[in-house]
Amino acid sequence: MCFVVGCILSLFFFNTLVFFSTIILVVLVIVVITAKNIAKFYSIITLLVGASYPILYYHCVYSSNLSYDELQQKQILHGVIEQIDNYQFNDRLIVKTTKIANTNLKPYALMRTQVYISRAINTQYSPKVGDTISIRAKFKPIKPRLNEGLFDRRLHNFYVGLKYKGSVSKSDDFAVLTRAAPSHITNLGSLSHYSWLYRGVLFGDTSAMPENIKSAIRNLGIAHLFAVSGLHMAIVFGFSFWLGKLALLLVSKFSSHNTLRIVPYFIAIAVCATYLHAADYATSAIRAFIMIVLVCLCLFVNRSYTSKRALLCALLLVILVNPFVLLSAGFYFSFIAVASILVAIDLTKKWRIKHPLYQLAFIQLVISITLTPLTVFFFNGTSVFSVFVNLLAIPLFSLFVMPLMLCVVLVDYAFSFSTPYRWLDALLKLLINYIERVGEHITWHYVPPISWQLIMLTIATVLLLLYYYRSALLTLPILVFYYVHALNKEPNLTIRILDVGHGLSVIISKQGEAVLYDLGARYQDFSYFNHLVLPTLAINRLTLIKTVISHDDNDHSGGLTDLRHAGYFSTISGFEKACNINANWLENVRFKSFAAPHTVHSDNNSSCVLLITSGQFKLLLTGDIEAERENTLLAEPSIQNIDVLISPHHGSNSSSTEGFIDKTQPRWVVHSVNAYNRWRLPSLAVVTRYAEYGTKQLTTSRGAVKIEVTSSGYTLSYAKQQNYWFLVD
Repeated sequence: MCFVVGCILSLFFFNTLVFFSTIILVVLVIVVITAKNIAKFYSIITLLVGASYPILYYHCVYSSNLSYDELQQKQILHGVIEQIDNYQFNDRLIVKTTKIANTNLKPYALMRTQVYISRAINTQYSPKVGDTISIRAKFKPIKPRLNEGLFDRRLHNFYVGLKYKGSVSKSDDFAVLTRAAPSHITNLGSLSHYSWLYRGVLFGDTSAMPENIKSAIRNLGIAHLFAVSGLHMAIVFGFSFWLGKLALLLVSKFSSHNTLRIVPYFIAIAVCATYLHAADYATSAIRAFIMIVLVCLCLFVNRSYTSKRALLCALLLVILVNPFVLLSAGFYFSFIAVASILVAIDLTKKWRIKHPLYQLAFIQLVISITLTPLTVFFFNGTSVFSVFVNLLAIPLFSLFVMPLMLCVVLVDYAFSFSTPYRWLDALLKLLINYIERVGEHITWHYVPPISWQLIMLTIATVLLLLYYYRSALLTLPILVFYYVHALNKEPNLTIRILDVGHGLSVIISKQGEAVLYDLGARYQDFSYFNHLVLPTLAINRLTLIKTVISHDDNDHSGGLTDLRHAGYFSTISGFEKACNINANWLENVRFKSFAAPHTVHSDNNSSCVLLITSGQFKLLLTGDIEAERENTLLAEPSIQNIDVLISPHHGSNSSSTEGFIDKTQPRWVVHSVNAYNRWRLPSLAVVTRYAEYGTKQLTTSRGAVKIEVTSSGYTLSYAKQQNYWFLVD
């Protein structure tokens, strides 16, 4: 455990006061409570090795990066296609990189690249998963959106090695070096109408799953059934073990060697190892495989098997394979779920729960209670009915759906007999229709952001309550305090300038009500309104009462269709020139608009400019106005002495004239821009002009900006405050 503690401290707190103070504290505890000097020595050394291991691992595996000069020009990349996502106008490839910028990566180095190719290239070359390709493109670092309370994709991207992205539009810049051999896994269930369900259930591949089914699965709380877990590995082991047993019965007619009795175990382990590879070494699958191997080893050497020790051994080995697995949500779900199962099994014996149905219900209840805080932390919500749904879903999938799918696939491969697909499709159709129908009537329950300290305290309290309920009572007042504080509606005016890349979306809220200025962009099948605005409203328990759309450009009004589908179309109170606002939409908060003159004809200069006043605080939202429109605003006395200004036209040099800056005299300016954007916004000239007036500047390329206004003043902060030493910006 000292090694694990050292890895955790190194990953999350390295080079901070917490890191050094905790190291010293743990060393002192080891010295005090450990009786033998040799044990003290080994524990301290293990702790220090654990603290050093992630740093060493990073430099061996993750440290390959392009230099600034290499990012300024096109580079040649070689790699193997791991995933293909088809969009409306282009395709996205995830490429496991083997060579970039004339440098061959070491075999153990991890780098993946996101490559967008045009439909013409796809038609000409027809790239497939497993193909080795060569492309020539200009790359830039991937910078995920950072918004308060939403999933921090920076850590996920780093863990899987996803670092750069590039686009290829010319066929001369793309070539297929070698074609992949036909893959049975890629074609898994291809004869079924529900091939995506086969890949999802058997291998955790949900890339082809329809979005409405994904939403229903999340609402029902059964997403774990579509991620390779210990349940999947146990079924595969049992299935292959009994097939091995059957083969052994046939062989035993000709041989009576006792050693043949271990053959089914070896067959099952070999099949599980193959399945592990096919499942792309998912963390939960690795954990389950290690525990299965330990069980078999104990049986071979006649040693007693302890599930808790096996779980700890699996924990150590998984972290040794890659310490950065601690950044993965799946790691925590996997190990804490198994720990809660072991606790529940112990309690069924302690409390003498003997009926199998009651045992299953109790185990599922303990798992749900234990994992709910994790679900809230990583996904900002939970499925209220997941306990009851899983009581039916887990037996259904483990005893019927997955075994039947395995049988159908094996029959197809062994005998090329496809009729069973049609038989099973009829049952799968009923199952999918039921999931979709029920999932539509169950909504995902969003919860405000909660700190990791509270999550750990909650899980510890649950386990203590189950084992030693009296000692756990000491933590209940702390939990009540934190949860009451977390669930209280914000009493002050709060402005959230969301990180929507190149675009704009601002939420102004007070006492549970919100006004929205601009919707962000929509690109093909992706909408920032659906993926960022709606979740932010839900997480913070905000009711959208009014919407203002500055002008009809995609990066400002792209989510208009989605706004209508979400039922908020009637909230639109201002759009481009049709913008005549002078009202207190929120308590003691004044909204005043400045509509464009009829002489203005460009979309940018038609933007609805909105001044928000609360006490002495002033916020000016300017859309994409340029110099011409800025000049018409200079006669407005109310735009003087602005506290926070959203820079016109994302900080373009066509805007933010000296006259406009001199008139508004902003203390802060926020540039809503995408990192590494092709227009190089905000313009250096604009940044310089604001700096000359002493204006402090922030950019949403570093994350969403939150402004909290109180009676005593206001504060600005980025959504994600924690930085990590291993993330290269």
